Amino acid sequence: MPDLIMALQRRIDVNALRAVNTYQREVPEYASPSPEQLAHMLDFARFIRRVSLERVRDDTPLDEDDLAAIGDVGRRRGEDRLSLASQRQALSTHTALMLRDVVETAAPANTEDVLHMANWLGREGNRARCAYLDGYLGGVAQTWSMSAQVQLLARSLLADEPPPIGIARAAGVRLGHRWLVTVVRFDPPGLAAPERKRIVATALASWRIPMSWLGLAELVLVTPASVDAPAATSAWLVDGGVHGPVADRTLDLVRGIAVGSGRRCAAGAAVGAVGQLAGVLDQARQISRLTSAERRPQHLYTVADRFVELGAVHSPHMGSWLRELVTRLEAGPDLIRTLDAYYLHDMSRPATARALGVHTRTLDYRLRRVHELIGLRPASTRGVRILTAAVAWTFADRLRET
Repeated sequence: MPDLIMALQRRIDVNALRAVNTYQREVPEYASPSPEQLAHMLDFARFIRRVSLERVRDDTPLDEDDLAAIGDVGRRRGEDRLSLASQRQALSTHTALMLRDVVETAAPANTEDVLHMANWLGREGNRARCAYLDGYLGGVAQTWSMSAQVQLLARSLLADEPPPIGIARAAGVRLGHRWLVTVVRFDPPGLAAPERKRIVATALASWRIPMSWLGLAELVLVTPASVDAPAATSAWLVDGGVHGPVADRTLDLVRGIAVGSGRRCAAGAAVGAVGQLAGVLDQARQISRLTSAERRPQHLYTVADRFVELGAVHSPHMGSWLRELVTRLEAGPDLIRTLDAYYLHDMSRPATARALGVHTRTLDYRLRRVHELIGLRPASTRGVRILTAAVAWTFADRLRET
């Protein structure tokens, strides 16, 4: 092994520089470092290679000083406000580069030495990774705002990454196995950065849960659905709908967000387990986009409320048929909005008329006009099935165009 160690030691500077260039190319947040950050990255790339080779040569593990130095680098990355996703990507890239350094330098006679080094890197690399991430999370906890911490936690959960326990503890968030994911869509969209910041700060003052922005008009709330606590703090599914105190409190929070923002909101929700939340998020987001926004949301809509519309949106044939139906409805006086309000208020004529600000006779005329245009009575079973899908498809189609 001494000849392979010596060959790798001679290449420390070359391999370290190549590693830094790779980070800049493959990890977006490392693409344009400041001169100071670039120098620090290069110093660390040299350090980790030098220490690793010395420990492999002596056949000893990384000592406490080594791990402390690695943790300090992670802490600095946290203080620099680099994302957790970028750190995990950089660590994976680092592991691949270290193995490539060994394989490319080894001669055919070094096969056993390569296996020995790969085994050491696998064992000690995991300890180094833990030390680095612990340091990083310590830097986050010390320097990031509470809003930034809960957003980091939400993004980790929704990306199906291991949740950062240290951040959850520092933020006062209890981690559970199952989570209620709620996507709040704002209408009109285009919330400015100060307004988004204010909305999150206000929501956190009401309830300390993970939350994060998906864009300029969608806020996702990630609520523990169960934390091995009594049923009074849980949420559960019945016939596809979300029920329980957690769901009730989440709806109260959504209402507060809508009122505080002065915008109409639609809330789509789904429940899932840790490690499966990326798919749950996608479902909740689709549901929110198939739901009309309200000034004071009355319900957390789930797949049970939107399963027909979900199927229609994902079927090109259904989409073509619904588009033709909607085109015919557009010939009437504001029929799409009227039907949306009619079904939103459970087909109550007085409540619908009040919501639209029209007389009940005007509402009755519009409902008759729907029947004249497409041959469906809005209050019939068939009419409900088809027209609710048409209304939801219309909203989803408008969102696709924005």
